[in-house]
Amino acid sequence: MIKEKLVEEMKKALKERNLIRLDTIRLSLAEIKNKEIEKRSELDEGEIIALLKREVKKREESIVFFEKGNRPELIKQAHTEISVLNEFLPSQLSLKEVEALVDEMVSSLKESQGFGQIMKEVMTRVAGRADGKVVSAIVKQKLNAG
Repeated sequence: MIKEKLVEEMKKALKERNLIRLDTIRLSLAEIKNKEIEKRSELDEGEIIALLKREVKKREESIVFFEKGNRPELIKQAHTEISVLNEFLPSQLSLKEVEALVDEMVSSLKESQGFGQIMKEVMTRVAGRADGKVVSAIVKQKLNAG
């Protein structure tokens, strides 16, 4: 579904002559194709989402270096690419939603379970809709407070 949406949006960007959007989508489709060749089978939705998240992370890391190099045009381009990629990712959970989920897991898994077990359960529940660093910080905070 995501791959088909990427192809449709690529065609649309081509007709609109939106070059940054077109290049970003083409690069993403190329990455997906390379992973499929490497895996020798089609990628499922979860794998495509993980790949798109990696692409977003690459661009976020690039922004840091562009800021150090005083390259505002590249910073703007990276932000545009991130916004294009985020259109194809599932919506992120809010902090309150993540905190509620962590509270639920901490109470249901009891005190005997450690950090790793709680993180595993929470991350399977959020399924890519929250950043692991954010979830980790909230779990640590809840375990230290409790």
